[in-house]
Amino acid sequence: MTKNGKVVLITGANKGLGKEIGRQLGALGYTVVLTARDEQAGRAAAAELVAAGCEAYTVRLEVTNPDDIGSLVSYLDTTFGKLDVLVNNAGISIEWDGKPTDADKVRRTLEVNLIAPYAITEALVPLLSRSDDARVINHSSMLGSIGTAESMWKQVGGFMAVGYSTSKAGLNMLTLIQSKTLANKGIGVAAAHPGWVKTDLGTQAAPMEVAEGASTVVDLVTIAREKFPNGQLWHKGERMPW
Repeated sequence: MTKNGKVVLITGANKGLGKEIGRQLGALGYTVVLTARDEQAGRAAAAELVAAGCEAYTVRLEVTNPDDIGSLVSYLDTTFGKLDVLVNNAGISIEWDGKPTDADKVRRTLEVNLIAPYAITEALVPLLSRSDDARVINHSSMLGSIGTAESMWKQVGGFMAVGYSTSKAGLNMLTLIQSKTLANKGIGVAAAHPGWVKTDLGTQAAPMEVAEGASTVVDLVTIAREKFPNGQLWHKGERMPW
């Protein structure tokens, strides 16, 4: 397989959408680095991709742990000397457990889904700045779209959990802010809505297979730079409302 010299880091990538994004990008010649909280699960996912012909590595990362983030930066700097693409994929959804949402659930969700992507991106800006086509893609959701919530509440209200939807709305704003503040460093930033996908989070009730759900992020990674939708939320080649 021909390598294209570009390094992609995907957080929360030992299963589901993260691993599938890595598989698809690896098949296109990208070097993929998968992070996982569980080191053994990360190694198994990377080995699976290597067996499929990809160049894949894994790093342990608890996304809310500053020491882990520091170790990740050091690993990427030492191993590759740069980073071309960051996919902030790791996320949690802990409010659909049949129990009432409380402040602790909201706080934990915001830590993983919003604060962690901010901290990881900021820590990796120096390495992204060394790329000639740096991109950050935040895995968001239409459930964080204020416009959708306002205009389609009857259809989507039942899915709008306070912590999850607020975290994704915040991630959308973070995407817009960083698309402006990092532009002078040559770093493009966009958000992706994968759709309702058959994952641990989406459940088997979802209509989309994982391979299809991964396609929006893969498109944002591979699209020509002049067509990259900087500061926008995208799904399958179309812009979605904030």
